[in-house]
Amino acid sequence: MGSTGPLAAALEDFAPRQGQLIMAQAVAQALTEQTPLMVEAGTGTGKTLAYLTPVVASGLKTVVSTGTKTLQDQVAQKELPLLGRVVAPGLRWAVLKGRGNYLCPRRYLAFAAQPDLGLPGALSGLAALESWRRRSQSGDLDEVRGEAVGEALLAEITANAEQCLGGRCEHREDCPLMEARRRAAEADIVVVNHHLFLADLRLKAEGRGEALPRYQAVIFDEAHMLPEVATAIFGVGVSERRLSVLLKDMTREVGPDQRMDQAARAVEQEGREFFGALRALAGPSGHRGLGPDELARIAPLAGALGAALEELAQAVSRLEGEEAKSIAARAGAVAMDLQAAVAPAPGHTVAWIERRGRGVAINLSPVEVGPHLEHALYQEIGRLVFTSATMAAGDDLGPMIRRLGLPEETRRHIVGSPFDQARQSILYVPRRMPMPADSAFTSAVAEQVRAILRLSRGRAFVLFTSHRNMEAVSAMLTPELEYACLVQGQAPRLELLRRFVELSPSVLFATASFWQGVDVPGPALSAVIVDKLPFAPPDDPLVAARMALLESRGHNGFAHLMVPEAILGLKQGLGRLLRTPHDRGVLAVLDNRLLTKPYGRRFLKALAPAPLTSDLADVARFFAGRQAEPPSQN
Repeated sequence: MGSTGPLAAALEDFAPRQGQLIMAQAVAQALTEQTPLMVEAGTGTGKTLAYLTPVVASGLKTVVSTGTKTLQDQVAQKELPLLGRVVAPGLRWAVLKGRGNYLCPRRYLAFAAQPDLGLPGALSGLAALESWRRRSQSGDLDEVRGEAVGEALLAEITANAEQCLGGRCEHREDCPLMEARRRAAEADIVVVNHHLFLADLRLKAEGRGEALPRYQAVIFDEAHMLPEVATAIFGVGVSERRLSVLLKDMTREVGPDQRMDQAARAVEQEGREFFGALRALAGPSGHRGLGPDELARIAPLAGALGAALEELAQAVSRLEGEEAKSIAARAGAVAMDLQAAVAPAPGHTVAWIERRGRGVAINLSPVEVGPHLEHALYQEIGRLVFTSATMAAGDDLGPMIRRLGLPEETRRHIVGSPFDQARQSILYVPRRMPMPADSAFTSAVAEQVRAILRLSRGRAFVLFTSHRNMEAVSAMLTPELEYACLVQGQAPRLELLRRFVELSPSVLFATASFWQGVDVPGPALSAVIVDKLPFAPPDDPLVAARMALLESRGHNGFAHLMVPEAILGLKQGLGRLLRTPHDRGVLAVLDNRLLTKPYGRRFLKALAPAPLTSDLADVARFFAGRQAEPPSQN
């Protein structure tokens, strides 16, 4: 990776980067010593090559797990082909996705034989699928996903973990998922996402098979996303949709049977009672923790639904065929998950209700994911590398190491960005703003956004911590702005990002989901405007449980959880702006608690060396390219 190495010889614009070399050496050492490593590598470090190069040199069977499809594509379509061409001829790699990304031949043929004509676009979608199926070599539905083949149709012709028959399926020899797994087994490096990697860990821990081939090392890129993904994977959930899909699949795949049909009607009736009670408890927020009183109210209803599911499982298990066995097992699994969800272990798990569209679900989530990862991963393998551009809330990786439950001997490195943030960026925080809880806050945000957009000439993400504020401010400004205005919800995420670049100068109003995994290099994105500090809602049941656990251990929950998480969120926002050495941009945080609260100093330190100003005249000079004098602080 130096000036005389193969990468320098192959790439005209290659230049050695000190941070990249430091990281590569740390990764090589971790792989040799079998000691976990955590590296925060600032934007522009070249961290992908910094970990892939020593991995390739090691010859170890390695899984690279990413948080987003964008990075997965970069690793598999850009970086690995480069290394295979100039460093390791003969290098084999494969991308492996979750079941829902591959066509299920069994479900596809069944649906094609008896299509649901009430499904919008069913016939045209099936025609597009048949044409694609004849020419596709991978069966990866990302090749055809879009207007012709919508999400509703995809749900009918893919199989989730419960629906897949695995090795018992008569179509296993021509199954795209099985073929993808065969390619992964033969590869030197397998690229997956965090959801699939952690789902495989859970399968193995529970003795229910495996989704990934055996490996010797793991690289987690975008590792800051791991805690929340692990929370979902190591929890359980019972939703109205899960129940309705079970009954729908039973009707389609298992022939009519009097006892089965009677049991199914009982499940439907008990399900209406149970989920109706959940919906009443959820209230208008649609997100609520379940305490002892609420659990006592719904436990009898959960018990009745569980009993009905057990009866359904027994009724279906009498019947012949692999599909009947699968339906019986699924009914029993829903009953078991339901029993677990209404019996949380205080301090360890949390039961909570969540509205999902028109449906509702009950979930059981772990308060800490570290114990699960220690049991399923850390005790089994030592060659583990965790990296991201944002993992330290300041200059300390300890909170993330503790959040992931990594051992104390984990090596730690923080590699700064090579970009000149003091020259390329500026941080604007208005000194006079209403507090976020004030009724005047939304109007004040709109006024500030209007002024900043005038200076940036559009080219901005305007990001909100709530849908309510996003909708209110976008409604105020969209009619008057001269730029193309896009609002989250108008189109799928990737389509919005495509339009944002194509229609530049444009403005995108969105929520926190756009704070990470977005790559818009160049002048199309020159301002990221955040309405307020991205603190997690204190009434979120998981946040409340984690804060209570920290308090019980003698720590301040706000200082040790809420503040570090919010700092990482803002660092992600700054990372959206600077993707190349030539990018320039403004990060505006319209929340003057950064200036008035003691914890604000922690945020400002983490965002340094971006110069701080509260004067829009400094922002105007920045966009005009005049930075001879330092930004004023008043």
